Amino acid sequence: MSINEVSNNGAILDQYRTPEKTTEPKDNELGRDAFLELMVAQLNNQNPLEPTDNQAFVAQLAQFSSVEGIDKLNTTAETMMSNFSSTSALQASSLVGQSVIVAGNDTGLLLGNGVVSGYTELQQSAADIKLTIEDENGQVLEQFSLGNHISGPMSVRWDGLNLMVDGKIQDIDMDSLNRQEYYVNEDGEQVLDDYGNPIPVPYPPGEYVFRVSGMVGGQSEELGMQMSSTVDSVTMNNGSVTLNLAGGQTASLSEIKQILDE
Repeated sequence: MSINEVSNNGAILDQYRTPEKTTEPKDNELGRDAFLELMVAQLNNQNPLEPTDNQAFVAQLAQFSSVEGIDKLNTTAETMMSNFSSTSALQASSLVGQSVIVAGNDTGLLLGNGVVSGYTELQQSAADIKLTIEDENGQVLEQFSLGNHISGPMSVRWDGLNLMVDGKIQDIDMDSLNRQEYYVNEDGEQVLDDYGNPIPVPYPPGEYVFRVSGMVGGQSEELGMQMSSTVDSVTMNNGSVTLNLAGGQTASLSEIKQILDE
């Protein structure tokens, strides 16, 4: 499933847009217009016999330029922050309904006809890698031998039956699986595929954990794996974007390790 296009981006963006704040001028602040009025009033009321000193007048003009420059800088900064918040909200809204790998998430949710994914970064090459799949209660369901893997990113995807590692489908002996349940027809007879083999039933939707271990430097190590979650919604608060994940978890955009193309 490819990343869905979000229709009517403007409508979605409006849900997360930070309300514009109308800042009332403080009593002790001197804005550009007030500064200019004050300087003009000073010129109009100066003593003709003792006009304003040229150096003082130039200094006031310099102060006026500084005030005007600071005012424009503040306006530019506010515009940039507003644009940044809008871009972040639009980027985050496009993730709604998608699966993402989030740092620190060790449990993945498998939906009906869906895929649960795991991701890890191997600091060194590992040999004799084994993937153990557990349910939410820690019960071991299946274990697969994945061979060797060089240092770098490693991704695992599982639909409850078939297994894919780094985008390659693994050749699994279905007879070796712990789960031996097969589809049957209305007469209670097993449904066969085109090769005459019974079609196995995948594991049901639910929460699963991937545990990966391997030999690194001659010693067995737990390699760790972060699991995928589905983005249910997005929350904007004071320009900060929060992803609300399935299962009640939350994450920021910076915590996303990978966006899955399912």
